[in-house]
Amino acid sequence: MTDLLEYGRTGQRLPIPDIIDMHGHLGRFAYAVPHLDPLRVVAAMDRTGVRSTVCSHIECCLGADPARGNDEVLAAMRAFPGRILGYIGIWPWGEEQVRAEVERCLEAGFVGIKLANYQGFAYTHASYLPAYEVAAERRLPVLFHTWGGAQDFAQIAEIAERYPEASFLLAHAGSANEGEYIRMAREHPNVFLDTALSFSPRGCVERLVAGAGVEKVVWGSDVYCFSQTQQIGKVLGAKIPDKAKSQILSGNARRLLERRQD
Repeated sequence: MTDLLEYGRTGQRLPIPDIIDMHGHLGRFAYAVPHLDPLRVVAAMDRTGVRSTVCSHIECCLGADPARGNDEVLAAMRAFPGRILGYIGIWPWGEEQVRAEVERCLEAGFVGIKLANYQGFAYTHASYLPAYEVAAERRLPVLFHTWGGAQDFAQIAEIAERYPEASFLLAHAGSANEGEYIRMAREHPNVFLDTALSFSPRGCVERLVAGAGVEKVVWGSDVYCFSQTQQIGKVLGAKIPDKAKSQILSGNARRLLERRQD
């Protein structure tokens, strides 16, 4: 039993500075979320020792009004400075509108971009290109919703090669085609794997680390959708050294966020 696992099992705050959750959400989802106040996210963070959670609004995934969602995330960022950080949610309105929304949000202090393809638009859609251009210029992280689909991998590979200065995170790594997630991270220096996954197959974290390298694995919880405590627990319980767990929970995310240029 490792020391960090013991902290988790006994309900103690983890002794890791600057734990960062790179995959959080605010807003009402398609199913019931009992506590929608961002204060509940911060309270869970306080119990576990998480310093910051990077959040997008659920409108980024399910609705055509992410600008309103971005405003709600901004309100949470201002209410909990340094604790709630923001991903910019965008919709393929058109190239000029996308660039304007990205620049508006970056001026307000957002730290990255979040894209989902539930609405049927490819990640290579022309309207998204200004967002990738800004991400490359500013060295921002871009979090993609993925679920193991070959089409997603092909599109993101094209984007990663075209915009090498941006960092691209594949959400829900290991959800399906685990080997393809590992291949993407190995073949593309700017592609990273996000651990947010509700069913958490046994050994998934260990296999991602062994296949892609610990420096390519970043912790994400998908809070509100998933429990932040459960999602941190699967990293603590992984059969990897405590140093690697600290790197996944803190060091890798901190390095990605520190690349950002204003």
